[in-house]
Amino acid sequence: MAKLSEELKNQDFALLKVASKEKEKDIIKYKKEHNFSSPILYEDDAAVSTAYGVASRPQTFFINREGKIVGRVLKEMDFTSKNMKDLIEYLLKEKK
Repeated sequence: MAKLSEELKNQDFALLKVASKEKEKDIIKYKKEHNFSSPILYEDDAAVSTAYGVASRPQTFFINREGKIVGRVLKEMDFTSKNMKDLIEYLLKEKK
């Protein structure tokens, strides 16, 4: 995800990870180990996970400019694959 975030940093794109019930020191370690510069939302009460119906991890949601979920991935993926890049480029071309 770090590579994808870097590739799209100058576009109208945001990447946010949500860490539920994780220790802050573990989140900091993860960011350093994976060279992850995007923000990580830390929630100790799992409110965001509950609101989105997350029962297992990892999960990825694609949310359009209107705030609607337009895609969901329920496993670890290569977000730099051609298919993922095509999907993201398609979403970025939506009218503002």
